[in-house]
Amino acid sequence: MRRLVDEMMHSPSELIVLVGTWLILAPMVLDHGAADIAFIGWNDVIVGLAIVALAFLRVVIPAGTAPLSLVTMGLGAWLTAAPFVRGYDSAAPLATVNDIIVGCAVLALAAASYRTERAGGPRWR
Repeated sequence: MRRLVDEMMHSPSELIVLVGTWLILAPMVLDHGAADIAFIGWNDVIVGLAIVALAFLRVVIPAGTAPLSLVTMGLGAWLTAAPFVRGYDSAAPLATVNDIIVGCAVLALAAASYRTERAGGPRWR
């Protein structure tokens, strides 16, 4: 049972690493450069690198790193708001949809990661 609890603590952060990796690659795959707003793709790359780094630290050193999940949640919130704050929501609709979906996924997974550690494991035990 202890192994299952340990695996549950790692799973959200491992998924965040995958989502962050997609975010880094998305500007090249989705052609963010087609919009007139400068550096749309750079926002995704920089935020993606930060997300991957923080989530990787949570995977490697899970104990005592719950505050990193809060920072990751902040990055997810920024990613969700960035198209509207930076004004590329209508200029790059594909980038906007991607940022909102990825941002919401990061928010949810980081919240699950934070809650799992803070609760000492899943609630059902």
